[in-house]
Amino acid sequence: MTVRDNIRQRVLHVDLTERKTWIEELPGEYTALFLGTRGITSRLLFRDVPSGTDPLGPDNVLFIGTGPMDGFPVGMGRLSIATKSPRGCIGEGSVGGFFGPELRRAGYEYVAIRGIAENPVYLFIEDETVEIRDARHLWGKTTYDTDDALYREIRDPDAHCLYIGPAGENGVHAAMVFSGRDSAGGRAGGGEVMGAKKLKAIVVRGHGGVKPHDYDKFVDAYREFRTRLDLRTSRDMWTPVWSTYGAPVLSRLFPSLGNLMTRNAQVMTWEEEKARAISSEIFMDDYVRRGQACFNCPWPGCKKTFQIEKGKHRGFRGGNYWAGQPVALGSGIDNGDLDLVLVLSGLCNQYGLDIFHVGFTLSWAMECFERGLLTTIDTDGVELRFGMNDHESLIELVGKIARKEGFGGLLALGCSEAARIVGRGTEKYCLAVKGQELEAITQRNLLMVALGIAVSEVGPDHTRWYPPYPPNPGIISPGELRELGIDLDLTLAFDTRNPEQKGKLLRWFTISRAVVEALPSCVFLVRDTLGLDLRPWWKLFNAVTGLDLEYQQLVRAGERLMNMDRLFNVREGFSRVDDRVPYRMSHEDVPDFGYKRISRDVLDTMLDEYYAENGWDLVTSVPTRAKLTELDLVDVITDLESNGIEVTG
Repeated sequence: MTVRDNIRQRVLHVDLTERKTWIEELPGEYTALFLGTRGITSRLLFRDVPSGTDPLGPDNVLFIGTGPMDGFPVGMGRLSIATKSPRGCIGEGSVGGFFGPELRRAGYEYVAIRGIAENPVYLFIEDETVEIRDARHLWGKTTYDTDDALYREIRDPDAHCLYIGPAGENGVHAAMVFSGRDSAGGRAGGGEVMGAKKLKAIVVRGHGGVKPHDYDKFVDAYREFRTRLDLRTSRDMWTPVWSTYGAPVLSRLFPSLGNLMTRNAQVMTWEEEKARAISSEIFMDDYVRRGQACFNCPWPGCKKTFQIEKGKHRGFRGGNYWAGQPVALGSGIDNGDLDLVLVLSGLCNQYGLDIFHVGFTLSWAMECFERGLLTTIDTDGVELRFGMNDHESLIELVGKIARKEGFGGLLALGCSEAARIVGRGTEKYCLAVKGQELEAITQRNLLMVALGIAVSEVGPDHTRWYPPYPPNPGIISPGELRELGIDLDLTLAFDTRNPEQKGKLLRWFTISRAVVEALPSCVFLVRDTLGLDLRPWWKLFNAVTGLDLEYQQLVRAGERLMNMDRLFNVREGFSRVDDRVPYRMSHEDVPDFGYKRISRDVLDTMLDEYYAENGWDLVTSVPTRAKLTELDLVDVITDLESNGIEVTG
């Protein structure tokens, strides 16, 4: 059995146009500088995708990447899907499951796909065997049907697959890449680019293995890591809640705090009976069939399969119920029917759609309809109103979005582009940033969230600074923070409505989460002090790789990653003006709760602090020459300047 080297990571390059493959072995310093997964994919994207590349053309590269800690009981099967987004920015998102460890067992950490196939294909990888196979018989199938068909064809239950549904094939905005039926990632462009390349799926089967460089040190580090997450010893009140129920518990907590985006965030509370009706407790009691977890995950709360047992949707099955569904397909469209929430989100999974795109674009359309800016002539005759009980019309509309049919063809573009086409002032009702719809987390009462959404290079993605609800600051002392090199007053930084130290806090969250995702592991596990104190992760990484990095070198790798993301965007023309919040959040106060809009002054104060702490130009948001030199990224300066980007300082 071949055992993977945990330092020298391998890239399998695939050209679909030329139907050829080749292998690149990355030098060991890539692991020391960028760790893995989204750290290295970000560096390779900057290297291999020139400025101005057509995101849907043959020269764009789609990276599927894992890293040195995947395959161990801390990697959680995480996988990065990275490319240039059709919205022009960097497009990266992660997915869990089992594909990542299997890819490593096959002998690769990354797959880099360029070109466009003449006809639909899927990529088959089994150790050194790499084949580009015909997928015309799979084209048009849902993700569930694709999963079934692939396993019938390859006849190996130990293989693992990634695939797109009809939404990705048809180039629907924010189409996702799926694995294991209901695990999904890459909403920032992965499914759209995969579809443009006519790549239906990737199948991987490996027969190799992984082992840590120092087994005894790894076991010691793993014990410390698990102690922080043990329900009996964790000092974080959210640990047992998150691990059992998952984030849908927030749908009942948020209304009393003014944090629940209801009816397209026109109001921020909801009737108690509706919030309870779609809660995680009801879901667990009445719908869940069994729990599932990603590779070696210690928590069961992330993925649960369900079945509707009664009513008009009796027999409908699916998987996953997370914080997004109760908001995007619940309160956002004023739907308190859990059956309908589950059917709509389940259909999104089958079609390969992003639930946030569908939910927030539907809520935009409903508000426009109620304001008379859209009519039944536009909506294929549907009375598209908040709280509508016409299940059949909503279900049909989701299918039309996936197929780009009728009114669904407009909604398939996403609310930013749809609003631009409709005009008539509808743009101010679209809840999106950088062309990407929001997620489930509000902004006007959580200023760090507002800043995080504004500056996120991929568009709204809370995993880049998760969690928005930090643990009690009392569980780590100011002395410990200073020892870790963190210059924060946590009491002030965690004061949700005070803009002070939000830039500093977000900077640390972004750096530290970049480290965790690049190792890789799952940011869902940064509870207790694991999001502030990275030493357990550092010990695990050194035990696995044998690199013996100093602690601050690990932290610096996370900072290097966040700068690579920003560098990709500024080279594509993004600047400070693009770091904003949706119109509603910056122009409307929160009714009944006294929370003020996020004024330009407040946002500018936070942006100035964030940019200054990062060493970025306050006007352009371009990292300074001094910062790039400090991060050993001097080589990118020439690239930026050759593209007309001024690098100051």
